[in-house]
Amino acid sequence: MARTRFLLLLWQWLLTGVVAALSASSNNNNNNMSHNNNRQRPPPSLPSKLLIAYATDCNPDDKSERGVLQAVRNGINVVIWSFMEIHSNSDNDDSPPRIEYNSLDFDCIQTIIQQLDKEGYTDTVHLVSFGGWNGPHLDPHLSAQVWYDTWKQAAGHVFDGLDWDLEGHNDLHSPTNVFTVECLDKMGQISRLAKRDGYSIGMAPPQSYLDVHTPRFSRAVNLTDNDHDRTWHADFSYFGANVYAVLLAKYGDAIDFVSIQFYESYSRAAMNIYHDGVPPEIYLQRYVRDLVEETGGSFAVHFQDDEAMGLPNQRVPLPLSKLVWGFANGWALDTEDKALYVSPKAIESAYVALSNAGIPPRGFMFWVLGEEGKHDIQYTKELNNILEIRSSQNDVSKLKETKEL
Repeated sequence: MARTRFLLLLWQWLLTGVVAALSASSNNNNNNMSHNNNRQRPPPSLPSKLLIAYATDCNPDDKSERGVLQAVRNGINVVIWSFMEIHSNSDNDDSPPRIEYNSLDFDCIQTIIQQLDKEGYTDTVHLVSFGGWNGPHLDPHLSAQVWYDTWKQAAGHVFDGLDWDLEGHNDLHSPTNVFTVECLDKMGQISRLAKRDGYSIGMAPPQSYLDVHTPRFSRAVNLTDNDHDRTWHADFSYFGANVYAVLLAKYGDAIDFVSIQFYESYSRAAMNIYHDGVPPEIYLQRYVRDLVEETGGSFAVHFQDDEAMGLPNQRVPLPLSKLVWGFANGWALDTEDKALYVSPKAIESAYVALSNAGIPPRGFMFWVLGEEGKHDIQYTKELNNILEIRSSQNDVSKLKETKEL
């Protein structure tokens, strides 16, 4: 009897362990955790010239221009996957942070990366982005170290670094329409932690969030511009005022590249081009020349406009080695004058002129891969022709060697 009871208890114990293991496996799958969190390769260094595209969908069967596989073959050398979130569990301070993967499928992304590595595109850098319009800011209940450790455990084996894309919210009264000092410092501290471990760090501020043509500063991003220098859509309620300059001023050593969103709604670039009639190729050249020739690769920011920031007024460095022009592909043509569209021909004209002068930007970025081909606009191929990331002969050779997934 005692032996039977012992065997029964042993069986129950073993069964409990099996159920727990299956439950943990199920939870890991539900949470999009990869079964193998050992990095297959070290994070590659960023290429000298950058052609960056944002991806919001992973489909290894998509062989079109909108798919990541074909985009990399056609020239993209930095893919930024959007978006991921990390939150505290407010109900239990002792429980691990909660991760929101949104549309990101890590197993699929790893499959894509492995296929590209097999094809020889091992120089391609894959980052994951945080934020986005209406997206959350960093959780105030998590320290920079805990946030970073959580990210590294969950995603550090998949991605080669981070991209900061924190923005505002449609609701004018949303708390995320004001960046807290703590959030900005946490972004910088996390960047340094990641940089120390060999990861790459990018950021993609809307143009008003990092505007080299005004010293105005505010942590708010629900501003109008009626009292300043705008003559066009000054009553638009979602402008910023150099909030991302904090990251460059305090943590610039940890930021590898800065993609300026010229396609921000009613951006300064759009005002100059759509309203003032400046040809886009001339505007892009002036943007760089103003930054380099008149200011020595820096711009003034009046941080003392916000005493809570605790920073003196200063010149903030933005070297060309970090500057990336950010554009919108064909979708911008459906927004009338709200989002700026710049043709590849205009981009090429500006880039060639600046290259001949020895002052080109580091590269180009665009949002978003899923809109490639809209209005017959193929940014990936056209921008690659300018930067010459992939040669046409190289593309042909690699496509012949492509293995079906």
